[in-house]
Amino acid sequence: MRLVALFLVIAAGALQAQEISHTTPPKVVHTVRPQYTQEAIDAKLEGDVVVSLIVGVDGLPSDLKVLRGLGMGLDEAAVECLRQWRFSPATNYFAEPVEQKVTIEVNFRLSDPSERSQTSRDKK
Repeated sequence: MRLVALFLVIAAGALQAQEISHTTPPKVVHTVRPQYTQEAIDAKLEGDVVVSLIVGVDGLPSDLKVLRGLGMGLDEAAVECLRQWRFSPATNYFAEPVEQKVTIEVNFRLSDPSERSQTSRDKK
């Protein structure tokens, strides 16, 4: 009899934990493009910076950490642009906003050199 009661308590606890773990992921609602550093442009450096962060219940990113970087200032540029992103927060089984850890790849690709010089001329 005790064994059956213990099993029911454990089963109820597992079901309760399972309900809470059902979440919808956060959704991006506003992005900012990362800025290339002149050093990375001169080196013709391209690639991806992988950043983990926590999307809070308010939709703001926090606890940003570079998991895989490129250097030459691009890691910092990726973090700075992600600080400006805004999200619709993740929600739990009860549709309540919850914090959730996410991983985001920030892509750095050099555009066509003629486009870059056109952009430089437009800024003057």
